[in-house]
Amino acid sequence: MKFCANLSTLLQDIPSLTDRYIQFCRVPSLVNAIECQNPYLHSIDEWNGVIGKCTKEYKRTPKWILINSPPLFDKCKDIPSNDDFENKVLKQTLEYAKAFNVRKVHLILQDTNDVYEFLQQEPLIVFMPKMEDLLKYAARFMAPHNITCVIEPLSIRPNYYLRSYPLAKEIVRTVNESNLKVMLDTFHLQKLHGNITENIDLIKEVVGHVQISQTPLRDSPMNSGEVDHKYVLNCVSKFYTDYVGLEYNAKSDDTLSWTESFKNV
Repeated sequence: MKFCANLSTLLQDIPSLTDRYIQFCRVPSLVNAIECQNPYLHSIDEWNGVIGKCTKEYKRTPKWILINSPPLFDKCKDIPSNDDFENKVLKQTLEYAKAFNVRKVHLILQDTNDVYEFLQQEPLIVFMPKMEDLLKYAARFMAPHNITCVIEPLSIRPNYYLRSYPLAKEIVRTVNESNLKVMLDTFHLQKLHGNITENIDLIKEVVGHVQISQTPLRDSPMNSGEVDHKYVLNCVSKFYTDYVGLEYNAKSDDTLSWTESFKNV
Protein backbone atom coordinates (compact mmCIF):
# COMPACT_ATOMS: atom_id res chain seq x y z
CA MET A 1 0.00 0.00 0.00
CA LYS A 2 1.23 3.48 -0.90
CA PHE A 3 0.76 6.56 1.28
CA CYS A 4 1.00 10.32 0.78
CA ALA A 5 1.55 12.79 3.62
CA ASN A 6 -0.90 15.68 3.92
CA LEU A 7 1.13 18.86 4.40
CA SER A 8 -1.91 20.74 5.71
CA THR A 9 -2.56 18.46 8.68
CA LEU A 10 0.80 16.87 9.52
CA LEU A 11 3.81 18.80 10.90
CA GLN A 12 1.46 21.27 12.60
CA ASP A 13 4.17 22.69 14.85
CA ILE A 14 5.74 24.21 11.72
CA PRO A 15 3.75 27.28 10.61
CA SER A 16 4.15 27.50 6.84
CA LEU A 17 3.43 24.86 4.21
CA THR A 18 6.72 25.47 2.42
CA ASP A 19 8.65 24.98 5.68
CA ARG A 20 6.68 21.78 6.26
CA TYR A 21 7.71 20.62 2.80
CA ILE A 22 11.37 21.33 3.65
CA GLN A 23 11.06 19.41 6.93
CA PHE A 24 9.36 16.50 5.17
CA CYS A 25 12.20 16.30 2.66
CA ARG A 26 14.91 16.79 5.27
CA VAL A 27 13.89 13.88 7.49
CA PRO A 28 14.11 10.39 5.93
CA SER A 29 10.71 8.75 5.65
CA LEU A 30 9.10 5.66 4.19
CA VAL A 31 6.52 7.98 2.63
CA ASN A 32 7.68 9.83 -0.47
CA ALA A 33 4.49 11.43 -1.75
CA ILE A 34 2.38 14.36 -0.56
CA GLU A 35 -1.02 16.01 -0.84
CA CYS A 36 -2.14 19.47 0.25
CA GLN A 37 -5.41 21.22 1.06
CA ASN A 38 -4.37 24.79 0.32
CA PRO A 39 -1.16 25.14 -1.69
CA TYR A 40 -2.44 28.58 -2.77
CA LEU A 41 -1.04 30.10 0.43
CA HIS A 42 2.24 30.29 -1.50
CA SER A 43 2.88 31.32 -5.08
CA ILE A 44 3.99 28.76 -7.63
CA ASP A 45 7.33 30.57 -7.81
CA GLU A 46 7.75 30.14 -4.05
CA TRP A 47 6.93 26.46 -4.32
CA ASN A 48 9.30 25.94 -7.23
CA GLY A 49 12.11 27.57 -5.27
CA VAL A 50 11.55 25.33 -2.27
CA ILE A 51 11.13 22.20 -4.38
CA GLY A 52 14.35 22.93 -6.25
CA LYS A 53 16.23 23.56 -3.01
CA CYS A 54 15.07 20.28 -1.47
CA THR A 55 15.86 18.31 -4.61
CA LYS A 56 19.40 19.70 -4.56
CA GLU A 57 20.10 19.58 -0.81
CA TYR A 58 18.18 16.51 0.33
CA LYS A 59 17.91 14.53 -2.91
CA ARG A 60 14.18 14.19 -2.36
CA THR A 61 11.38 15.31 -4.64
CA PRO A 62 8.12 13.94 -3.23
CA LYS A 63 5.43 13.14 -5.75
CA TRP A 64 2.34 15.35 -5.52
CA ILE A 65 -0.85 13.27 -5.53
CA LEU A 66 -3.78 15.57 -4.75
CA ILE A 67 -4.65 19.18 -4.03
CA ASN A 68 -7.95 20.77 -3.03
CA SER A 69 -9.57 23.44 -5.12
CA PRO A 70 -10.09 26.81 -3.46
CA PRO A 71 -13.44 26.40 -1.65
CA LEU A 72 -16.30 27.88 -3.63
CA PHE A 73 -17.95 28.97 -0.37
CA ASP A 74 -14.97 31.29 0.19
CA LYS A 75 -15.25 32.79 -3.29
CA CYS A 76 -18.96 33.61 -3.41
CA LYS A 77 -22.16 33.15 -1.43
CA ASP A 78 -24.41 32.41 -4.37
CA ILE A 79 -24.24 29.78 -7.09
CA PRO A 80 -21.95 31.03 -9.86
CA SER A 81 -22.34 30.60 -13.58
CA ASN A 82 -19.98 28.15 -15.23
CA ASP A 83 -17.82 31.02 -16.45
CA ASP A 84 -17.61 32.54 -12.96
CA PHE A 85 -16.80 29.11 -11.50
CA GLU A 86 -14.01 28.72 -14.03
CA ASN A 87 -12.58 32.15 -13.29
CA LYS A 88 -12.94 32.02 -9.50
CA VAL A 89 -11.91 28.41 -8.88
CA LEU A 90 -11.03 26.17 -11.80
CA LYS A 91 -8.32 28.20 -13.52
CA GLN A 92 -6.28 28.60 -10.34
CA THR A 93 -6.78 24.96 -9.42
CA LEU A 94 -5.57 23.83 -12.82
CA GLU A 95 -2.59 26.20 -12.73
CA TYR A 96 -1.36 24.63 -9.47
CA ALA A 97 -2.23 21.10 -10.53
CA LYS A 98 -0.15 21.49 -13.68
CA ALA A 99 2.73 23.09 -11.76
CA PHE A 100 2.91 20.09 -9.42
CA ASN A 101 1.92 17.48 -12.00
CA VAL A 102 -1.05 16.56 -9.83
CA ARG A 103 -3.55 14.05 -11.21
CA LYS A 104 -6.28 14.41 -8.56
CA VAL A 105 -8.21 17.48 -7.44
CA HIS A 106 -10.72 17.63 -4.59
CA LEU A 107 -13.51 19.96 -5.69
CA ILE A 108 -14.93 21.90 -2.74
CA LEU A 109 -18.21 23.56 -3.64
CA GLN A 110 -20.92 25.49 -1.86
CA ASP A 111 -22.88 25.53 1.37
CA THR A 112 -26.64 25.33 1.18
CA ASN A 113 -28.41 28.64 1.62
CA ASP A 114 -30.58 27.33 4.45
CA VAL A 115 -29.66 25.39 7.55
CA TYR A 116 -30.85 21.79 7.27
CA GLU A 117 -30.62 18.66 9.34
CA PHE A 118 -28.84 15.68 7.85
CA LEU A 119 -32.01 13.74 7.10
CA GLN A 120 -34.06 16.75 5.97
CA GLN A 121 -33.49 16.79 2.21
CA GLU A 122 -36.00 19.42 1.04
CA PRO A 123 -33.46 22.25 0.55
CA LEU A 124 -31.42 19.97 -1.70
CA ILE A 125 -34.16 19.46 -4.29
CA VAL A 126 -33.43 22.76 -6.02
CA PHE A 127 -29.85 23.18 -4.87
CA MET A 128 -28.35 19.83 -5.85
CA PRO A 129 -28.93 19.95 -9.64
CA LYS A 130 -27.02 23.23 -9.69
CA MET A 131 -24.11 21.59 -7.86
CA GLU A 132 -24.21 18.72 -10.34
CA ASP A 133 -24.01 21.15 -13.24
CA LEU A 134 -20.90 22.74 -11.74
CA LEU A 135 -19.32 19.32 -11.16
CA LYS A 136 -19.97 18.28 -14.74
CA TYR A 137 -18.42 21.50 -15.99
CA ALA A 138 -15.39 21.04 -13.71
CA ALA A 139 -14.86 17.42 -14.73
CA ARG A 140 -14.96 18.34 -18.41
CA PHE A 141 -12.63 21.29 -17.75
CA MET A 142 -10.04 19.01 -16.09
CA ALA A 143 -10.41 15.99 -18.37
CA PRO A 144 -8.08 17.18 -21.18
CA HIS A 145 -5.34 17.46 -18.56
CA ASN A 146 -5.80 13.89 -17.33
CA ILE A 147 -7.00 15.07 -13.92
CA THR A 148 -9.53 13.16 -11.82
CA CYS A 149 -11.95 15.25 -9.77
CA VAL A 150 -13.17 13.92 -6.43
CA ILE A 151 -16.00 15.04 -4.17
CA GLU A 152 -16.15 14.40 -0.44
CA PRO A 153 -18.94 14.53 2.14
CA LEU A 154 -17.77 16.77 4.99
CA SER A 155 -18.93 15.92 8.51
CA ILE A 156 -17.43 19.03 10.10
CA ARG A 157 -19.27 21.64 8.00
CA PRO A 158 -22.98 21.49 8.92
CA ASN A 159 -24.33 23.40 5.91
CA TYR A 160 -22.10 21.90 3.24
CA TYR A 161 -23.99 20.69 0.18
CA LEU A 162 -22.62 17.16 0.56
CA ARG A 163 -22.94 15.29 3.87
CA SER A 164 -23.83 11.79 2.71
CA TYR A 165 -21.80 9.09 0.99
CA PRO A 166 -24.83 7.48 -0.68
CA LEU A 167 -25.67 10.94 -2.04
CA ALA A 168 -22.08 11.37 -3.27
CA LYS A 169 -22.35 8.09 -5.15
CA GLU A 170 -25.67 9.19 -6.64
CA ILE A 171 -24.16 12.49 -7.77
CA VAL A 172 -21.27 10.74 -9.51
CA ARG A 173 -23.71 8.43 -11.28
CA THR A 174 -25.94 11.37 -12.29
CA VAL A 175 -23.13 13.59 -13.55
CA ASN A 176 -21.76 10.61 -15.46
CA GLU A 177 -18.26 11.88 -16.24
CA SER A 178 -15.52 9.25 -16.12
CA ASN A 179 -13.11 11.52 -14.23
CA LEU A 180 -15.53 12.40 -11.40
CA LYS A 181 -15.16 10.13 -8.36
CA VAL A 182 -15.78 10.03 -4.60
CA MET A 183 -13.18 10.63 -1.91
CA LEU A 184 -13.37 7.92 0.75
CA ASP A 185 -12.30 9.54 4.02
CA THR A 186 -12.55 7.22 7.01
CA PHE A 187 -12.98 10.10 9.47
CA HIS A 188 -15.94 11.64 7.65
CA LEU A 189 -17.45 8.26 6.77
CA GLN A 190 -17.41 7.14 10.40
CA LYS A 191 -18.72 10.49 11.69
CA LEU A 192 -21.57 10.65 9.17
CA HIS A 193 -22.67 7.03 8.95
CA GLY A 194 -20.72 4.49 11.02
CA ASN A 195 -21.19 0.92 9.79
CA ILE A 196 -17.96 1.45 7.92
CA THR A 197 -17.56 -1.94 6.21
CA GLU A 198 -20.99 -1.84 4.59
CA ASN A 199 -20.61 1.78 3.54
CA ILE A 200 -17.19 1.19 1.98
CA ASP A 201 -18.68 -1.68 0.02
CA LEU A 202 -21.52 0.61 -1.08
CA ILE A 203 -19.22 3.21 -2.66
CA LYS A 204 -16.19 1.15 -3.74
CA GLU A 205 -17.06 1.32 -7.45
CA VAL A 206 -16.85 5.13 -7.48
CA VAL A 207 -13.86 5.72 -5.17
CA GLY A 208 -11.13 7.88 -6.69
CA HIS A 209 -9.03 8.69 -3.62
CA VAL A 210 -8.75 7.55 0.00
CA GLN A 211 -7.79 9.49 3.12
CA ILE A 212 -7.49 8.18 6.65
CA SER A 213 -7.51 9.48 10.22
CA GLN A 214 -8.87 8.25 13.51
CA THR A 215 -12.28 9.18 14.87
CA PRO A 216 -13.20 11.20 16.91
CA LEU A 217 -9.97 13.24 17.26
CA ARG A 218 -8.76 13.14 13.65
CA ASP A 219 -5.38 11.97 14.87
CA SER A 220 -3.16 9.09 13.71
CA PRO A 221 -5.17 6.20 12.26
CA MET A 222 -3.11 3.87 14.43
CA ASN A 223 -4.19 5.61 17.64
CA SER A 224 -6.99 4.26 19.79
CA GLY A 225 -10.39 5.27 18.48
CA GLU A 226 -13.57 4.15 16.75
CA VAL A 227 -12.02 2.73 13.57
CA ASP A 228 -9.75 -0.31 13.18
CA HIS A 229 -7.64 0.94 10.30
CA LYS A 230 -5.72 -2.31 9.92
CA TYR A 231 -9.01 -3.96 9.05
CA VAL A 232 -10.26 -1.01 6.97
CA LEU A 233 -7.09 -0.72 4.88
CA ASN A 234 -7.20 -4.42 4.17
CA CYS A 235 -10.77 -3.96 2.90
CA VAL A 236 -9.76 -0.95 0.81
CA SER A 237 -6.78 -2.77 -0.73
CA LYS A 238 -9.15 -5.19 -2.44
CA PHE A 239 -10.44 -2.49 -4.82
CA TYR A 240 -8.05 0.48 -4.52
CA THR A 241 -4.31 0.41 -5.31
CA ASP A 242 -3.42 4.10 -5.52
CA TYR A 243 -2.06 6.38 -2.79
CA VAL A 244 -3.81 6.70 0.57
CA GLY A 245 -3.72 10.22 2.01
CA LEU A 246 -2.55 10.66 5.60
CA GLU A 247 -4.87 13.53 6.47
CA TYR A 248 -4.56 13.51 10.23
CA ASN A 249 -3.44 15.99 12.87
CA ALA A 250 0.14 15.47 14.03
CA LYS A 251 3.36 17.31 14.81
CA SER A 252 6.79 16.85 13.29
CA ASP A 253 7.75 14.11 15.74
CA ASP A 254 5.40 11.72 13.90
CA THR A 255 7.83 9.73 11.74
CA LEU A 256 5.14 7.83 9.81
CA SER A 257 7.09 4.67 10.66
CA TRP A 258 3.81 2.83 11.26
CA THR A 259 3.24 2.77 7.49
CA GLU A 260 5.95 0.10 7.15
CA SER A 261 3.56 -2.54 8.43
CA PHE A 262 1.32 -1.91 5.40
CA LYS A 263 3.95 -2.06 2.65
CA ASN A 264 2.80 -5.51 1.56
CA VAL A 265 -0.94 -4.88 1.88
